Amino acid sequence: MSIAALAQSELIGLHMSLGAWIRNNLGLWKGNDRLMMAVRDGDQPMHPDDASTAIVEAVWERLREMLELFCPDPV
Repeated sequence: MSIAALAQSELIGLHMSLGAWIRNNLGLWKGNDRLMMAVRDGDQPMHPDDASTAIVEAVWERLREMLELFCPDPV
């Protein structure tokens, strides 16, 4: 199943897989301040777990937009 096919409520199921990959490989635990600043909501600091969730949700939204644009009648 593709990420785009998931319901938003199912994205939490990616926390320990894709979310962990994002946290570990994009440096959320190691102080990737630029990325942490880009995903935070307002002026409040964000925990790496919450940041990876925001990134997964943003990717999911973009994939769904692209799917609608390029595949308006999915099979």
